[in-house]
Amino acid sequence: SGSIIIDQGASKAVNNNKSLLPAGLVDIKGRFDRGDVITILNIHNTKIGIGVVAYSSSDTKKIIGKNSKNIKEILGYEGRNEIIHKDDLVKVI
Repeated sequence: SGSIIIDQGASKAVNNNKSLLPAGLVDIKGRFDRGDVITILNIHNTKIGIGVVAYSSSDTKKIIGKNSKNIKEILGYEGRNEIIHKDDLVKVI
């Protein structure tokens, strides 16, 4: 199963029960499909949550660090603004 690594700002967002946007992504590990439950890691490689991902690992790679409004242009289809929506995200602290 895969995981995503997120920056400091995105880690704060997770702690504040907010959705994860592609702009906060630093890297991804492993492979996953849309709808898979993946691990959320901070920049110190600490697991801070799990969530249902809205994009496959190959599509997620293409939008790492990008603004949500550019997703359609980059991927060629209209997807969610969030990599993981707050309703599909569980913190593990």
